[in-house]
Amino acid sequence: MMSAAFTVVAALFRKWVLPILVFGITLPVWVFIAAGIWLWVDKGSAVRLAVDKAVTQLVAGAQMEALQAELTEQRRLRAWSDGKAEEASKIAADERAARVTLETALTQTEAEKKEAEDDLAALQARDDGLVDQQLLDSLHNR
Repeated sequence: MMSAAFTVVAALFRKWVLPILVFGITLPVWVFIAAGIWLWVDKGSAVRLAVDKAVTQLVAGAQMEALQAELTEQRRLRAWSDGKAEEASKIAADERAARVTLETALTQTEAEKKEAEDDLAALQARDDGLVDQQLLDSLHNR
């Protein structure tokens, strides 16, 4: 009975399991299974530890390079924004200076206008009928 059971199991193995194990595109499936078992069993070997350490260092180096690139970009952006802020500050200072100059000019203009109004009022207040020499000089046909 044992040999009959063994024969049945062997026949099932040949018919169903063996074709699955040797099926593969470039490598048979049993190679992948063997590699998986080897990786599962061989977690503590020196080669495995060295590979893990190298991968960790490689990933850490890549992360450091990414952080360095990000830091460089942030510094460049900060320098650009500081330049723009300085430019805006200079424009604001120029506008304040122009506003002060305009206020001064307006104050002087108002003072000159007041003086001209006072002179006009003084001329209009004269009753002697004489013409001022400056007014006489400004006439074209005298």
